[in-house]
Amino acid sequence: MTEIKEVKKRNVAIEFWRFFAAIAIVGFHIGWIIARTCNGSNGYWMETSNWFFGSSEVLLLFTITAGYFLVAHFKKLAKDPKYNERSALSRAGEYTWSRIKSLLPVLILGYILGVLIVTKFYYPNYGFKEICTMLLNSIWEFLGFHSVGLRSTGGEFFNLNGPLWFISAIIIIGYFIYWGLCKNEDVMAGLVAPLLSIFFAGWWSFTNTRAAQTAWSTFGTQLASTNGMGGSATDATATIGFNNGLIFVMIGMLIGVILYYVLGKVKEHKFKSLTGITILNATVSVLLGWYIINQPTFFNLERWTVSFLCIMVVALSLLNKDGISKLLNNNVTNKALEYLGGLSLYIYMLHYPIAILVLRLLGTNTEATTYPFWLVYIPSVIITILLSIVVKNIMEISVLKKD
Repeated sequence: MTEIKEVKKRNVAIEFWRFFAAIAIVGFHIGWIIARTCNGSNGYWMETSNWFFGSSEVLLLFTITAGYFLVAHFKKLAKDPKYNERSALSRAGEYTWSRIKSLLPVLILGYILGVLIVTKFYYPNYGFKEICTMLLNSIWEFLGFHSVGLRSTGGEFFNLNGPLWFISAIIIIGYFIYWGLCKNEDVMAGLVAPLLSIFFAGWWSFTNTRAAQTAWSTFGTQLASTNGMGGSATDATATIGFNNGLIFVMIGMLIGVILYYVLGKVKEHKFKSLTGITILNATVSVLLGWYIINQPTFFNLERWTVSFLCIMVVALSLLNKDGISKLLNNNVTNKALEYLGGLSLYIYMLHYPIAILVLRLLGTNTEATTYPFWLVYIPSVIITILLSIVVKNIMEISVLKKD
C-alpha cells in the first residue's frame, strides 16, 4: 500500500502583512516623496497627500522577518554535520550568494527602469552621453552597494529608484549576521544581537533618526544636516559614522534573530485559552493598520511605539496560535496569501519608476488641475503587481530554478 505523505501547510499569516506593507509603501512614495518632488517642476502637479504616510515606519516588518528567516535557514542547515565542519566564511558567503542571486537581478532591473523612465521625468534634457555617464558613475548601485554610501554623488539614483537602498542593506547586513551565527551561535544570538539592537535602537530613538539612504549618522555628534530623511554627509563631516539605512536594517534584523529564539520557547508553551492572544493580535493589528493608512492616528503614536506594534504583529503572525492567524491560514486563502507575500519584495523594488511612468502617461498639468493621489496610486499598484508577477515567474524558471 502506497504511503501518503502529508504536505505541511505553510504559515502565511506574515505574508499578508508583507504584501499589505509593500502596497502601502507604494502609497507613501507617491503621496509624500514623488508628490513633493514633482509639484511645480516639469509641468507636473500632484496632490501632496498624507495618505499612507505611516507606512514609512513599517519597513521594520521586512527587516524583522529577514532576520527571523535568516536564523531559520541557518538552523536548518546546521543539522548537517558536514555543513558545520565548513568555515564560517564559506557558509556566510554561500548564504549571501543565494540572496544576491535572488535579489540582484531584480535590483538591476529596478535601476534600468529608472534609467529608462525616471531620467526623462527629472532630467528631460539628458541625452545619450549624460545617461551613459550616469550609468558608469553609478556602477556601485548595480553591484548592490547603494546603502553603504557608494552611490552616484550627483544624487540621480535617489530619484531613479532610491528605495533600492533597502535591498542592498538586507544583503550586506545579512552576511555579517550569518557569519556571526556560524562562528559562535551563542555569542551572536545571546550577546551581540540583544546588545547591539538595544544600543542602536535607543540611540536611534533618542536622536530621532530616520531610515534614509542619503542620511549619515555620526556617533558623539549628531549634526542637523545629517539627521533625518534627505540629509547627507559632506566633506566637513569629520567624525566616523554609518549610513542610517544600514543601521535601521541592522536593528530590525537583529530583532528578528532574537525573535526566532524567543518564539521557539513560546511555541513549546501549552496555551489553556487562545482568547487573550487573539484579542492582543486584533488590537495591535488595528492600531498598526490604521497608523499605516492614516498617520498620525487618534493616539498620536510615536515612531518607536509603532516599532513595538510591528514586532508584535510579526511575532504573533509567526507564532500562529491566535484566531486571526488561524483565519488567515485557512485552506481557501492560504495559497493566495503565500503568492502575494512572495510578490512583496518585487513590488518594493519595481514600484518607484512605475509610479513616475503613470504620472508621465497622465501628462503634464497645472496647479489648477492637480492630479489627485488616488489617480496615480491605483494604476501604479496594478501595473507594479502585474510586472512583479511577470518578473517573479521569469526568476523562478531561470535564476531561481531548482536542480
